[in-house]
Amino acid sequence: CNGLACLTKIPSGGPSMITPLPHMFVIKDLVVDMTNFYNQYKSIEPWLKRKTPPPVPGKEYPQSKEDRKKLDGMYECILCACCSTSCPSYWWNPEAYLG
Repeated sequence: CNGLACLTKIPSGGPSMITPLPHMFVIKDLVVDMTNFYNQYKSIEPWLKRKTPPPVPGKEYPQSKEDRKKLDGMYECILCACCSTSCPSYWWNPEAYLG
Protein backbone atom coordinates (compact mmCIF):
# COMPACT_ATOMS: atom_id res chain seq x y z
CA CYS A 1 0.00 0.00 0.00
CA ASN A 2 1.44 3.38 -0.99
CA GLY A 3 1.32 6.15 1.55
CA LEU A 4 3.00 9.39 2.45
CA ALA A 5 5.34 9.10 5.42
CA CYS A 6 3.95 12.33 6.85
CA LEU A 7 0.39 10.95 6.84
CA THR A 8 0.75 7.19 7.29
CA LYS A 9 0.69 5.86 10.83
CA ILE A 10 3.14 3.02 11.35
CA PRO A 11 1.73 0.32 13.62
CA SER A 12 3.76 -0.29 16.75
CA GLY A 13 4.63 -3.62 18.24
CA GLY A 14 6.22 -5.31 15.26
CA PRO A 15 8.51 -4.88 12.32
CA SER A 16 7.54 -2.56 9.47
CA MET A 17 8.56 -2.86 5.85
CA ILE A 18 9.27 0.29 3.86
CA THR A 19 9.69 -0.22 0.12
CA PRO A 20 10.23 2.00 -2.91
CA LEU A 21 7.25 2.97 -5.06
CA PRO A 22 5.98 -0.11 -6.88
CA HIS A 23 6.39 -0.58 -10.63
CA MET A 24 9.17 2.00 -10.92
CA PHE A 25 12.87 1.54 -11.66
CA VAL A 26 14.86 1.67 -8.42
CA ILE A 27 17.96 3.83 -8.61
CA LYS A 28 19.18 3.02 -5.10
CA ASP A 29 17.55 1.98 -1.83
CA LEU A 30 14.19 3.83 -1.76
CA VAL A 31 15.05 6.24 -4.59
CA VAL A 32 13.13 5.59 -7.81
CA ASP A 33 13.49 7.09 -11.27
CA MET A 34 10.62 9.58 -11.61
CA THR A 35 11.60 10.70 -15.13
CA ASN A 36 8.72 8.97 -16.92
CA PHE A 37 6.19 10.18 -14.32
CA TYR A 38 7.29 13.81 -14.68
CA ASN A 39 7.43 13.62 -18.48
CA GLN A 40 3.87 12.28 -18.59
CA TYR A 41 2.73 14.97 -16.17
CA LYS A 42 4.31 17.69 -18.29
CA SER A 43 2.79 16.27 -21.51
CA ILE A 44 -0.76 16.99 -20.34
CA GLU A 45 0.15 20.62 -19.50
CA PRO A 46 -1.41 20.56 -16.02
CA TRP A 47 -1.35 24.28 -15.39
CA LEU A 48 -3.89 27.03 -15.60
CA LYS A 49 -4.15 28.91 -18.87
CA ARG A 50 -5.79 32.25 -19.45
CA LYS A 51 -8.65 32.51 -21.92
CA THR A 52 -7.51 36.01 -22.82
CA PRO A 53 -3.98 37.42 -22.98
CA PRO A 54 -2.80 39.54 -20.04
CA PRO A 55 -3.55 43.26 -20.45
CA VAL A 56 0.15 44.12 -20.67
CA PRO A 57 2.34 41.33 -22.13
CA GLY A 58 5.27 40.41 -19.90
CA LYS A 59 3.83 42.18 -16.86
CA GLU A 60 2.45 40.62 -13.72
CA TYR A 61 -1.30 40.10 -13.77
CA PRO A 62 -2.86 40.44 -10.30
CA GLN A 63 -5.30 37.75 -9.27
CA SER A 64 -8.48 38.64 -7.41
CA LYS A 65 -9.36 36.88 -4.16
CA GLU A 66 -12.41 35.43 -5.91
CA ASP A 67 -10.30 33.96 -8.73
CA ARG A 68 -7.80 32.59 -6.21
CA LYS A 69 -10.62 30.89 -4.28
CA LYS A 70 -11.63 29.02 -7.47
CA LEU A 71 -8.30 27.16 -7.32
CA ASP A 72 -8.96 25.51 -3.97
CA GLY A 73 -8.81 21.76 -4.40
CA MET A 74 -7.00 21.96 -7.75
CA TYR A 75 -3.36 22.37 -6.76
CA GLU A 76 -2.75 20.17 -3.73
CA CYS A 77 -0.88 17.47 -5.65
CA ILE A 78 2.71 17.14 -4.40
CA LEU A 79 3.80 14.98 -7.37
CA CYS A 80 4.70 11.99 -5.18
CA ALA A 81 3.33 9.42 -7.69
CA CYS A 82 1.56 7.41 -4.97
CA CYS A 83 -1.70 7.53 -6.93
CA SER A 84 -0.18 6.55 -10.27
CA THR A 85 1.91 3.70 -8.93
CA SER A 86 -1.12 2.30 -7.06
CA CYS A 87 -3.22 2.15 -10.22
CA PRO A 88 -3.45 -1.10 -12.25
CA SER A 89 -3.76 0.97 -15.45
CA TYR A 90 -0.29 2.33 -14.72
CA TRP A 91 1.07 -1.17 -14.00
CA TRP A 92 -0.21 -2.53 -17.31
CA ASN A 93 0.75 0.41 -19.51
CA PRO A 94 3.20 2.75 -17.74
CA GLU A 95 4.43 4.43 -20.92
CA ALA A 96 0.94 5.57 -21.97
CA TYR A 97 -0.81 6.11 -18.64
CA LEU A 98 -1.27 9.83 -17.91
CA GLY A 99 -2.84 9.65 -14.48
